Amino acid sequence: MQKQEQTVVHRGETLAWNGFVTGPDLLSTEELEQVSRRLLGTDLAGAKEAAGKELLPFGVPRGQVPAIVLGTASTLKGCFEADVAQLALGRSPDDFSAYNEARAVYLAAPGDLVVGRGEPWRQAVAASEAVPVEVPELRYYYLTHALLAMAVGSFPDRPAAPLERLVRQLSAVPETVVRLFAIDAEARVLLLWLKRAAGLEQLRVDANGPEVAERWNRKTTLYPTVEDAVGLPAPGAGSSPETTLAAEAEVTAFHREFGVLLPRLPGYSVSRAGADEAQLRHRVHTAARLLRERYGLELGCFKPAEALTGSRIRMAVPLADDAALNALARQAMETEEDYVLEAHTHYLRHRVPGYEFILAPSAHVVAGQPAEGGTVQITRGSVWEGSVYVDEETCARFDITAAQFRAVQEGMAALHGAFRGAGRDLGFVKGGVDFAIARLGGRFGRRPVVAMQDLNLSSNGAEYVRAFLAEAREVLGRRRGVYAATKVVRPAAETDLKRLEDSVERPGHEGWARAITSVAGRWGLIGVAAPCPRQAAQEVLELEQRLHRAGLLRTSVWDESVQPV
Repeated sequence: MQKQEQTVVHRGETLAWNGFVTGPDLLSTEELEQVSRRLLGTDLAGAKEAAGKELLPFGVPRGQVPAIVLGTASTLKGCFEADVAQLALGRSPDDFSAYNEARAVYLAAPGDLVVGRGEPWRQAVAASEAVPVEVPELRYYYLTHALLAMAVGSFPDRPAAPLERLVRQLSAVPETVVRLFAIDAEARVLLLWLKRAAGLEQLRVDANGPEVAERWNRKTTLYPTVEDAVGLPAPGAGSSPETTLAAEAEVTAFHREFGVLLPRLPGYSVSRAGADEAQLRHRVHTAARLLRERYGLELGCFKPAEALTGSRIRMAVPLADDAALNALARQAMETEEDYVLEAHTHYLRHRVPGYEFILAPSAHVVAGQPAEGGTVQITRGSVWEGSVYVDEETCARFDITAAQFRAVQEGMAALHGAFRGAGRDLGFVKGGVDFAIARLGGRFGRRPVVAMQDLNLSSNGAEYVRAFLAEAREVLGRRRGVYAATKVVRPAAETDLKRLEDSVERPGHEGWARAITSVAGRWGLIGVAAPCPRQAAQEVLELEQRLHRAGLLRTSVWDESVQPV
């Protein structure tokens, strides 16, 4: 941990930066421009253009080719800003940078190189069969910033030791793939420099192409803008809400680009760009009016377009309450983000002892293809806290019908096909989509809908339940009858990975359990496998509760599931 006193400034307030594995330093946009010119001979715009030719999205299953695992947090998801916002609220932040670097080790195959920093990362490496490449630079929050600073500070023909190890791997084994969360501007510069230093024509990256990652990896992909929706004729008397939904979908940028209709909820995107507060209020009020008038809805849900793990969501917003709508506009002004205002979902539910699931299943693309099965999410309020692997054979154990499960899979297949159809391939190699199985009320009545809610077109939490499932099947010596659940936990101040793992009791021959990650005092991940997904879910929640009662965790979700309005 960093020992010296460090601070950050948030909206004029100085906050203590305590308990983080790394420091709070960032490279500014101006500094990144200078770094790009120094390392690549071009600015960030030129680097982006070059990446389209020199970086090859390459989806390949774990272990099939050698890999470099670069577990950096991403500026695309505002990880630093999310941690600082929690500090400002007096809450314990997640330390996204530390836990991303530590948990990414679990995705490495034996012999893969894993790049990272700090004690949680070192413990994760010690529990793996991966080869560590430790970065001694702890001042910078983002691993990419630390590596870029080291590259700039190195002699041209003699890079710093961690960089030299990566260049040597790429030179010796050109088919090596680099696995990372997503390619943001800083990762793009770093990868191009590594590729050129290694003398490669192209560098394989297990990350989505730029158009998928930057243009479409947003909640607003699913929704028309308020302005486009207003221009449509009002629904005719007796027309179904599904007809209105389809008409609105046809004016979304996604449909205009690909001609594909995605299953979605009623809702509209609210753009912050260039708008003052009066304009934002008008957009929010207009979106609320359209939801009331076109769909007969009374409640909405206000979501930032690119937030992490369900943060900053406002649920059950009264669509006829001017004061509540004005508050949403102020939130958008303050956070300077695009938002969506969509229908509030009354999720169908399923209860296991001690916890009630909302039916918000997810489907995924893995190694460039739609993946088998899917997951049911464990949530605390609107925040993701774990995944349970299910398939069509077992989904009914969570009260999801086979038809509903197939609708989820078909929705993901439609998205995947859009990015790979019409003679082009945008490099969609991994990602997930969260769906709602819910009642909306209004003109939809009480019939449930199955609709996309959130696009996570990058590395995502389900990668870890799938990796744990593969490990459990290998340990137990069979594929059939093995299901898995993972759960985010909040370790106590002294609960590092070794202590957490030592406290996980191994089940009998039919199951498996382990601690996957722990950043003491911040964030951890545990997993349980069992013959049935419902049993795996129940047992991972019971394990969390036992660890909490033993003083190893700060909290437990046991019987705390939130029941939204």
